Amino acid sequence: MTGSEALSFLCAALAAGGNALANVMQRKASLEQPPDRPFGARLLADLVREPTWLIGFGGLVASFVLQAVALGLGPLSAVEPIITLEVPLTLLVASRVFRTPLGRSEWTGILMMTAGMIALVAILNPRPGTATEVDHVTYVLAGGGTAATIAVLVTAARRGNTIWRTACLGAAAGTSFGLTATLIKETIAQASAHGTVAIFTTWQTYVAVGCGVLGLVLVQWALHTGPLLAAQPGFTLMDPLVSILWGVLVFNEITRTGLWLVPATFGAMAVGAGVLLVARSPLLEATDEVEHGSRYEPDRAATT
Repeated sequence: MTGSEALSFLCAALAAGGNALANVMQRKASLEQPPDRPFGARLLADLVREPTWLIGFGGLVASFVLQAVALGLGPLSAVEPIITLEVPLTLLVASRVFRTPLGRSEWTGILMMTAGMIALVAILNPRPGTATEVDHVTYVLAGGGTAATIAVLVTAARRGNTIWRTACLGAAAGTSFGLTATLIKETIAQASAHGTVAIFTTWQTYVAVGCGVLGLVLVQWALHTGPLLAAQPGFTLMDPLVSILWGVLVFNEITRTGLWLVPATFGAMAVGAGVLLVARSPLLEATDEVEHGSRYEPDRAATT
């Protein structure tokens, strides 16, 4: 491992910490609003004046900067899986904010996720690709497919119970952030090749900002709609999935193939299992119930 790769991984891990802080504090701020208040521009305007929400937003901004640095130093398909560490870190932050200790299942999920992520990145051993050489047709096809995925998930979130709607919105937010990371990677690659001025002359910069804002709105929508335990898997799993697909299929990043994919699959399965185990933590569920009582009880009753 080179020094730049090690710094890239460190920045990615710190970015995951920023995301974890944002998840918990923005969820806490959302819970301080009346539970029957509809999501909209007025709610967002009130939230941005809340100190709790601003702390979470600060974590999100710090995460964005650290992620950009990480993407500038390392390959997309290696940096984004490390961002999945935000799930166990979210649990750790939530345990401190809501003063609830972690149990055996939480620690098991944290260890499974961490070990699975380390194994996945080490086994695949991603190498840089050709982010600056992608043609416009490929961008239109890949970008259109990703945008369509976001639209389908948002549409699916228009109906169903609270858990389903929250999960769909969480997945849409994760997809949006995955596309944002992809475009940031291209922007930084252009800046490295053509100088800092390229940041302001490439269209990817402005689309990345738009996707980032969209992701932020979708995150807040998800956190206002339902519990963090329903939104968190989508936040976390869709981001690296989208990034890995873009990295390998669009940016031609090189990973190990053949028999290496067998242990890599087990590593990915460990990450997914860890996410599901941690997301079902009584701590995150209690966070929703303690703050607003039986806020989601009608949907629970309807599904039993």
